[in-house]
Amino acid sequence: MSEEDTNPKGQYLGRHKDLAYEPCGLPTERVRRLQYENRVLPAPPVEIKRHREIPAHMPGHMVGDIAGDCALDAHLNNSSHDFNKADIFKYSRRRMVQEQLVSRNINDKHVLRAMESIPRHLFISEALHATAYEDRPLPIANGQTISQPYVVAFMCQLLLAEPLMKVLEIGTGSGYQAAVLHEMGLKVFSVERIQNLYENTRVLLQEKFRYKNMVLHLSDGTLGWTQHALYDRIIVAAGGPSVPQALKDQLAEGGVMLIPIGDERKKQRIVRVFKINGQCKEEDCGPVSFVDLVGADGWR
Repeated sequence: MSEEDTNPKGQYLGRHKDLAYEPCGLPTERVRRLQYENRVLPAPPVEIKRHREIPAHMPGHMVGDIAGDCALDAHLNNSSHDFNKADIFKYSRRRMVQEQLVSRNINDKHVLRAMESIPRHLFISEALHATAYEDRPLPIANGQTISQPYVVAFMCQLLLAEPLMKVLEIGTGSGYQAAVLHEMGLKVFSVERIQNLYENTRVLLQEKFRYKNMVLHLSDGTLGWTQHALYDRIIVAAGGPSVPQALKDQLAEGGVMLIPIGDERKKQRIVRVFKINGQCKEEDCGPVSFVDLVGADGWR
């Protein structure tokens, strides 16, 4: 038996020797199942816990009773994507949540649960899968990016959203943030201006993940989407010179909007907008760098 035929613990892999191991030699569920076929490990448990359960490693103050959250579970059951299917990135997602999010004061249980559930590597090129859970943005098509995991979590937490709220997302991009919003229990309406990004993401979200409580639209995001207005929440994933008036008009009373704003391209500050008594009040939430918000009421 050669060294190449064994895993880091010296166990024989047979014809499955090319399967990857997580760091520290921890086998994934798929590797364990295939090893069982070669009688390397005991049989895997019959039942795998659903992703809707709060992971045991999360801080104690976040662990609550979600058994009665019937509305949220019903919303999430509108997706036929099997999140229980074993994949080699499960432990990478868990480390991402703990080391990049929880350690930076991301404590919204819906955000953390969604970020640990969503397979981020499916939203980028296969050549970049090994870097999918690193603490940085990554390129996608047409000069756009998929945001750093922390930025996605930070903005989703700043939304102060509750399950079943209507959210308008401007800049669908890769579709990752839209998936996170959906897994948070929100009804997602997402607008993308670049046609091939829109088409590729629509196939991923609506045909592969089969999200039903999500609608995508090809249009100028700076004009919003009047057909489904008003929205409880609006989140903009691109930076513009000012808050578009159309988005203010489509924000419901008591609603919250997040948008990167700055006088210089790709150098903005996150602005949180509250609509109170018909007036929009703005709050500065810190510096950030996003791609340009291009459109009739954005950068030209």
